[in-house]
Parts: sequence; C-alpha cells; structure tokens
Amino acid sequence: MLTVQEVLQRKYFECSKVVAGNTGLSRVIKWIHIMEVTDVKQLIKGNELLLTTGVVLKDNEKGFLQFVQQLSDLGVAGLCVELGMYIKEIPESVRKLANQLDFPLIIFEEIVPFVEITQDLHTVIIHHQYDILKQLEDYSQKINKYVLKVNDKVKILQYMQKYLNVNVFFEINTGASLSIPDKKTENSKDCIVKLGDKYRASNELNIFDQAYGTVYIYSERKEITDLDILILDRTVVTLSQFVLRDLYIEEKLESEHRKFFEKWLEGKNSNEEMGYFLEEIERNLTQNGWLVMIHQLRKENKKTDLTNYKINLRQSLQKEGFYTFIVEQSHCLIFILSDLLQENTYKERMKRAMDEIVNQYRLDTLFAVGKYVYNYNELTESYQTAQDSLQIRMKNMKLSYFYDELTLYHMVKVLQNNSILMQMANEKVEKLRLYDRKHNSNLIQTLNMYLQCNGLKKETAEKLFIVRQTLYHRLEKIEQVIGSDFMNYENRLCLEIMLLMTKQNQVRTKE
Repeated sequence: MLTVQEVLQRKYFECSKVVAGNTGLSRVIKWIHIMEVTDVKQLIKGNELLLTTGVVLKDNEKGFLQFVQQLSDLGVAGLCVELGMYIKEIPESVRKLANQLDFPLIIFEEIVPFVEITQDLHTVIIHHQYDILKQLEDYSQKINKYVLKVNDKVKILQYMQKYLNVNVFFEINTGASLSIPDKKTENSKDCIVKLGDKYRASNELNIFDQAYGTVYIYSERKEITDLDILILDRTVVTLSQFVLRDLYIEEKLESEHRKFFEKWLEGKNSNEEMGYFLEEIERNLTQNGWLVMIHQLRKENKKTDLTNYKINLRQSLQKEGFYTFIVEQSHCLIFILSDLLQENTYKERMKRAMDEIVNQYRLDTLFAVGKYVYNYNELTESYQTAQDSLQIRMKNMKLSYFYDELTLYHMVKVLQNNSILMQMANEKVEKLRLYDRKHNSNLIQTLNMYLQCNGLKKETAEKLFIVRQTLYHRLEKIEQVIGSDFMNYENRLCLEIMLLMTKQNQVRTKE
C-alpha cells in the first residue's frame, strides 16, 4: 500500500517538508483530493491525502485547528498545504495539534502543480490496485487447486494463515472454535478484542443465508491490508463451499442410515448396536439427554429443495446445542436430538431454533416435540409422545410445541377415544350449537370466553368487544339451554373438558 512516507519520495514532493505528525507517516493513502473547503464530512471516505492552497484558512487559526481535527477524525492520511499566496506559515497551535493526533502536516515551500501531483499518485494507486487484483487471482487459483487435495477445513485456514503470515481464528456458531497457530480459544478472543480495527478483520461464513461461523485474521505486528481482507473474503467463499459439500455428504450418509434410525425409534436396535454407533460419532453422546421432534411437511415444504432445507434446520438446532439426526419420510421429517447442554434450558433453545426456521421460510410450519428422556434406549417413548403431540397441534397450531405442556390435551385425547363420554360431550355442546345456528347467535364463543376469564363479566365483555348488558343477555340464554348451575365447580370442570373434546375433535381441514 502507498504510504505518506513513500509519497514524500516522489518527484513533486522535492520541495515539501513535514512540519508536524512525523509519527503518522506510515498512514496508508488510497486516493488524492484537492480541497478548498473546510466542511468535508460528505466528501471524505478515509485514507485520502488532501492538497490545499489554504484559501479558506487564511487568517483563521481557529478554523484551521477545527479543520485538522475534523480530518484526523475522518481518517484522512495527511494534509499538504502550499505556502505563499494565502498562508505564509503554519500556526504553532496547529502544529502542536497535528503532533498530538499523529496527523501528517506537510508544506510546499514553492508553488507546485496540484493536477500533476494527483495524476502521478493516482497512477501509482491504480497500478497498485491492479497488482492487488493479480495477487488475488493468483491466490484464488492456488487455493482452489489446494482444496481439491484436502478433506479438512482446518487445512484451508492453515493455507491462508501461511500465505498472509497472520493469526487466524475460526469461531463456529455451534460452539466449536479453532485458532491457527494453535492457541487457547480464550486467548485468541481476548487478543482480537484488544487490537484496534487496523490490526484485525473478520468475515462471516453463511450457509443458505444462515450464519455458520466467523473467520478472523489479526496481527499484533502489522496492519491488515486491503489485500489481506480480499484474500480473507476469497478464503471464506472457498471454505463455505467446502463446508456445504461436507453437509451434503453428511445428509447423504444419514439417508443411508434411515433403516437404522427407524429401528431405533421403534426400539428394535440392541444396546450393542446403539453403543457402537454413537461412540463412533462422538463418545459423549451416550451420556446426554434425548428427545424426538417431528416436523410435518406441507405443500410449501415439499416444493423446496429438501436437502437444503434439512441442512438449514440442522444448523439452527446445532447452533442451540443439539446434535441432530434426521429421518426423512414421505410426509414428515423426524429429528432425533441429543442435548449437549443443560436440560433446564432445552425448551428455550429449541423454541429459538424453530422460530428461526418459521421466520425464515414464512411457512405454516408444524412442529411437535416429544418427552425428554435420559437414555438413548428410551427414545421410543419420546417418539410416541411426539406423535401424540403432533396430532394435537394439527388441530390447534397455537398450542405449545412441547409434550409436557399439553397434558390437558393429552387427557382430552384419551377421553375422545371413549365413545360414551364423547357422545355425552357432543350432546351437551350440541344444544348450544343448535341454538347458535337457529338464532345466529354466539353462545359457544361467549361461554368459552366466560370460562377463560374465570366468570369475570367485565373482562369477558371487554375481550368479546360487547357491552355488559349484551353479555348478561347471552348468559341468561346459556342458562336456559344448559342449566343455571353450569358454573358450579363440578359442572364447570366437566363443561370445559366437553368444550375442549368437541373442539379438538373437529379436524382441521386446511392443508
């Protein structure tokens, strides 16, 4: 990169002199501007070398001080002032400020051709940019050839580390991280935080618009250059393709294990088979909690690339601390999840993952989560309870994802299987339903809300958006249809369950 120090060696700077800010001569120059105004906030991007005759600074020491401070704050590389017609000398206060800011202040003691200076330096900068592009292209070709020979993403990062001679830190969102050269993760993080922006750079690695991790490069000895940042970007692109390839291979292998997973869900695998399989993947998996999640596929899901979709789902769950196996069936995806973190946070973590998918795909997405079990051999119980929960949620998407938060609805499901009890419930509720149809009224809706509000008339009227007098009239009609004692404890309890039984029995027809 072209620096202020290097510019001072150029032909048109023979009559120049650095009068302040000598400690800032290593500042990088990316462009040259001729400026004859003091308000430059909208004109400056950073790393410019400014040339001025000082016409607006003449006899304005306060304005000169503000100008230098503004340029330093905006990251300008330096200021060149032509002495003569407008400014005879640089005020001492301005020199002192420039020294404090390490801001190079350069004077021309003779009249110099500003246009020829800009042409000369722009030519140098453009040639330098061309050299950067050549180096970047050379690096791209080399790393693309190298990737074909390796089967480990660490080696790709090691290749970049040696090429740039910087430190590399790869932070993966699932929790695993690595440093090159080998360092403790905590040490690398601390070092990156402490370094200034000039000594570090980062680039996020995304898979299907989801953040997979972040690659950092940093150095305590040298500033990170534009070429370093471009090479980091190119490496991250190469790395993302490599990771994506690995994920596709992983999905393919998992499809080949489908029969094994199905036997596992049915409890037909032996302890020896299960132990061997899990320890081959990761020894600690056998010690974790387990659960099953079922994702009912809808028409919108089936139109998407399921492999990409599964990779996205897997990434969301792994980011929240779940090791994931996926069984693909014709109408659903079954997730076998090993909880790598604390049990008491699993619901919160799973909900974040599921909400992320729902928000990303904007689908009427149906999930159900089974019972949390403590041994991989108990997975059948989690699978069965997930299936039951799915049937309940299919009829009411607003209900909880989790089996143990649907206890009442599981009880109702059992009651629905009893034909006598179901008949009694239908007879009770049918009276209200017939009255509503005949008189175009809303007694069932009113009764549901009245029970939900624990018999509080004011709150019920507010939630139904009716006046209390209208509510009183409807409650009188309800008493006439089902009896005046419907709010007695036992009657109320039975009535609430009957309403749930008949409501849950109405299978949702919307696909």
